[in-house]
Formats: sequence, structure tokens, C-alpha cells
Amino acid sequence: MRQQSGFLPEHQFHVLINFKDDERSLAVLPDEKGKFLVVDQGKILGQLGFDKHLNCVSCHCELDAAILSQLNSEIKNHYS
Repeated sequence: MRQQSGFLPEHQFHVLINFKDDERSLAVLPDEKGKFLVVDQGKILGQLGFDKHLNCVSCHCELDAAILSQLNSEIKNHYS
């Protein structure tokens, strides 16, 4: 039996991120506790955690600073 992750696929949204060599649409799946799972074509890139003021408080991924900055900005824009 598959264990539930807590992320809500029905609430996912997509963001367009500029990578070094191309531009990709990433899926962002939120959960109810301020965490966001970032997925690129079925591959999990990482997980970001935000507080109630939409400040990034945790990052579990190996993405460079420019991509993380874009993700932070896109998530904040989606919820403002």
C-alpha cells in the first residue's frame, strides 16, 4: 500500500524557470504546512519550506542560487 506524502497534486501549479541552457516548466506541489515539492518531468528536484509570511526557511535540494531565487519569487507571486 502506498503511503501518502502530504503534498496536494490537485493544488499544483507550474512555473517557468530559466536554467543555464534552456527554459523549463516545473511543477510545484504544495502541502498544508508550507512545504513545496519541485518536480521536473517526473523527477523530484527538491523541497522548499516557507513560513506564513512566504519567507523561505528551508531548502532540501541541489539547485544553484539563481534557480532557487526564481523559484522563491514564483512561489511568492503565486500566493500574493
